[in-house]
Amino acid sequence: MDALSSIEAIIRDLLIFVVAMTALLIALLVIVSRMPDDNPLKRILVALSYRVGATAAAGLIAAPAMPIPGLDAVVDIGAPLLILWYWWTFFRGLRTNSVPAAPAPKPRSVERLVNRD
Repeated sequence: MDALSSIEAIIRDLLIFVVAMTALLIALLVIVSRMPDDNPLKRILVALSYRVGATAAAGLIAAPAMPIPGLDAVVDIGAPLLILWYWWTFFRGLRTNSVPAAPAPKPRSVERLVNRD
C-alpha cells in the first residue's frame, strides 16, 4: 500500500509540473505575440514555432503514407532530409546575424533645416 501512495504522489507532482509549464508557455506566447514584429526574440520564436510545426507535420504525414508501397519510401527518405535542411537553416540563421539593422532615420525636410527659429 505504501508503494502505491508513493507512485500516486509522483504522478500528482508530475501533473502539477506539466500544468505549471503549460501556464508559463501560454504566458510566454502572449507576451511574445504583443512584441513588435522587428523584435529579435519574436522573430526567433516565430521561426522556431514554424520548425516545430513542420516537424510535427512530417510525423503526421508519415503514418498514413506507410501502407502505400512507393510513397512510403519517398516519405522515409524525403521527410527527414527536408526537416534536417529546414532546421539547419534555422541554426544557420542564428549563427549569423540575421536581424536586420535598424531603419535609417527619416530625412528632415528642407524647410525645417532652413527655418530654424
